[in-house]
Amino acid sequence: MIKTIYVTGYKSFELNIFKDDAPEVSYLKKFIAHKLKQLIEEGLEWVLIQGQMGIELWTAEVVINLKATYPDLKLGIVTPFYGHTDKWNEQNQAKYNRIVQQSDFVDSVFHTPYVGPHQFKQTDQFMLDHTDQSLLIYDEEQEASPKYFKQMLVDFMEKTNYTCDIVSFDELTEFINDLQWSQEQSFE
Repeated sequence: MIKTIYVTGYKSFELNIFKDDAPEVSYLKKFIAHKLKQLIEEGLEWVLIQGQMGIELWTAEVVINLKATYPDLKLGIVTPFYGHTDKWNEQNQAKYNRIVQQSDFVDSVFHTPYVGPHQFKQTDQFMLDHTDQSLLIYDEEQEASPKYFKQMLVDFMEKTNYTCDIVSFDELTEFINDLQWSQEQSFE
């Protein structure tokens, strides 16, 4: 049974999304909600993120909204180090702080400021060690930062009974097309 999931994927700029009101964000959030609801029905209790802009913060917003229907669902943010948002602009920091205030757990793997890239790798490992599954939104056709986590994930799965759901652009496109089709049907 999957009780804890780590959701990650592209950062917003890796998807060329620079505004939260972009239509793509709405579709991505609906997709993430769809995936999480299936797991909630099966006993999902915790959704963990590292607090990165893009897929992770959109996931956090989805979880916060889902809590209205599923009050037992919890959101955990485990950042790699202290002050990981220090270089973000004010708007993004404010969004992050709103999410933190509505989270059930917030901590850092390293209780220091940024020291080096090993902090990201060890935080990825922490997520694998403390979750039952990862939901990774990543497509081989568009390489970006999630490729490093994907490699670690594949290696980890070979050594353990860990499971993952790697979502490609094809799966996302199919979901969006189905969503648009059902919306069109409801207007007829």
